[in-house]
Amino acid sequence: MTLFVSFFLVTFPIISNGLKLSHEIKQSNIYCGVRATDNELIGRVVGGRDAVPGEVPFFASIEESKFFNIFKYKKCGGVLISNRWVLTAAHCTLSWFATLRAILGDKLNNKTIEVEKIYVHPDFKRETLANDIALLLLKEPVQFNRNIQPICLPEPGEDETFYGRHGTVAGWGKLDPQKRELPRNMQITTLPIIRYDSCRKSYAKAGHNETKINDSVLCAGYPEGKKDACFGDSGGPLMVKVSNHWVLAGIVSNGISCAKPDLPGIYTRVAFFLNWIKGIIH
Repeated sequence: MTLFVSFFLVTFPIISNGLKLSHEIKQSNIYCGVRATDNELIGRVVGGRDAVPGEVPFFASIEESKFFNIFKYKKCGGVLISNRWVLTAAHCTLSWFATLRAILGDKLNNKTIEVEKIYVHPDFKRETLANDIALLLLKEPVQFNRNIQPICLPEPGEDETFYGRHGTVAGWGKLDPQKRELPRNMQITTLPIIRYDSCRKSYAKAGHNETKINDSVLCAGYPEGKKDACFGDSGGPLMVKVSNHWVLAGIVSNGISCAKPDLPGIYTRVAFFLNWIKGIIH
């Protein structure tokens, strides 16, 4: 695919430390969910397209380092919600004798900041991936610019309006679950958002009654499959455009293989965990 860059001047409003709910941006000069380039996000992550620089300024690439930084690799995705906080999946957090860093921005303008502290949800269950959410506190605040922006958190109950709409998922995960190949550029695609009860029926239809799906998650995907998040995309954002800003609906969590019929991806439902998020940050 051809990667292109749009060059134009953008003036941003004054931005504080972010961490705003969707409705709060209308009531203050603190903005979130704003992109310098406002092309419609379309297209993988499996079945997507290359992202344009600045197209997903909320994305954080989580890198793990081991053995005194000798070994480094992209472990997961994440999403910036303020100038010092990144949301990700709990199963993306530390291995033994390792440190995490968040890489913000893109190839043209980026910033790498070490993670100072990790807050994993107290009810996270690694064997089932229940409550698969974690907060990363960065060692220093990041300066926002056109390539680095915080996303908006949903206001309570807002995600009820997301079901049936298309959300956008972004990540650096596999293009094909059967191959080791990783993309050279971040991939993005759009997927219909599905309520947990409909998602559970879809998994049962595919013969997977054992999969734990409840109201702490939502799903996204087409009945025929073909497009999906995949291995390596965990922790990344599922986003919905509301008016002129982007709201975080979910965090890539798990699923069975990638892009299979009747097996949509499972995402941690951010609105379900708003009280926990605000309790940690404030």
